[in-house]
Amino acid sequence: MNFGFVSSFGFSISDFSKFSALVPLCLFVPKRDNLIKRYRQEFLLEVTEGEGKGFLLSLLRLGLTVLSGIYGFLLKLRSCLYRCRLLKKKKLPGYTISVGNITVGGTGKTPAVAMLVEKLQQRKHKVVILSRGYKRVPRSRAPGEMGVVSRGKNILMEVREAGDEPYLLAKNLPGIAVLVGKDRISSGNYALTNFAVDTLVLDDGYQYWPLTRDLDIVVIDSANPFGNGYLLPRGRLREPLESLERGDLFLLTRADQAGDLKGLREKLKKIKPGAKIVETVHNPDCLIDLKTGDSRELTGLSGKKVLALSSIGRPESFEKTLAGLGALLVGKRRFPDHHWYREAELREVGEEALRKGAEYIVTTEKDAVRIPPGTKLPRALLYLTIKLKIVQGEKVLERSCCREFLESINYRENKMTTDIP
Repeated sequence: MNFGFVSSFGFSISDFSKFSALVPLCLFVPKRDNLIKRYRQEFLLEVTEGEGKGFLLSLLRLGLTVLSGIYGFLLKLRSCLYRCRLLKKKKLPGYTISVGNITVGGTGKTPAVAMLVEKLQQRKHKVVILSRGYKRVPRSRAPGEMGVVSRGKNILMEVREAGDEPYLLAKNLPGIAVLVGKDRISSGNYALTNFAVDTLVLDDGYQYWPLTRDLDIVVIDSANPFGNGYLLPRGRLREPLESLERGDLFLLTRADQAGDLKGLREKLKKIKPGAKIVETVHNPDCLIDLKTGDSRELTGLSGKKVLALSSIGRPESFEKTLAGLGALLVGKRRFPDHHWYREAELREVGEEALRKGAEYIVTTEKDAVRIPPGTKLPRALLYLTIKLKIVQGEKVLERSCCREFLESINYRENKMTTDIP
């Protein structure tokens, strides 16, 4: 309920109580940074994508819109510099394939990379994955320094040093080398020199301009394709929609949750005439007990009281999946994306599970690698594994992975290439 001048600024009394609570949180509450971060994330979502009205919210949105305009100008400047060849692009030997997106948040990029690598392996490609290693904590304190997560046999880094997504890819793709490092040209050269590989897969490489690709795959969440349509920080877009023209293949995830799948396809074809489009769904694979490693049937969640725990870009999608498996969600604990869990936080989660009568605590596979080993909870902690299932366009993706397509002269002539001097 809003009162007087408070409502004119677009805030309720409860909003002000949350803001006033930030001060004592900053001063007295231990581990307070994550509490503030969680509320700040919720507040920014309300500002950017919420429907609240009022002077202050309008002022904040105006400020963010101005910043988005500046960001957009810088993007166009960078694009112009590359197109005018003032900034050079390099081409590495072998095939280079990028899997990326143009929005922040969970689009399903990591399972898309895993699916693509499996398809390439079936086509006899020798693959290495090059990842930036977002939010990794390298031992040398040099965030961009290259590191080898796996040589295809054993995982050589701990999860914090590798980053959660590269670590998960190395864990789920035995036989595939995984490298992390901000400079994908250096890591690519290292891989080509030290491993018997012929295909480089760039994890989150769509915005990596210095390296020429043979194939750009853009992952788009059908349930929320482009957010509110604004660039960062006013919206979720990392690049304007016209940047999709650079894409060679659009991989639509969560096609079963799309509000207007036909409209999305038409929009993509308008931006990129003749666009190749593949539709997928997030298919639950199995449940695994984090403590014992035992696999459980998905049907085991049906009719069970569950507390959902996640720190991913789209927690609501994960919770919807659990509900679709028949779980009765009695609680939802959401943390910021890529959050590293602390034992005190997990104790609170366990206490909440007891209070609400939850029989299981269920999290995502990506969250599971960020939970400290040996964590003890009063209820079994399970994680749900997901695989992408192609529902339309499988032949399109398979053709894109074949050597004949990648080696097509006509295709390469349409790409802006500059060979390594």
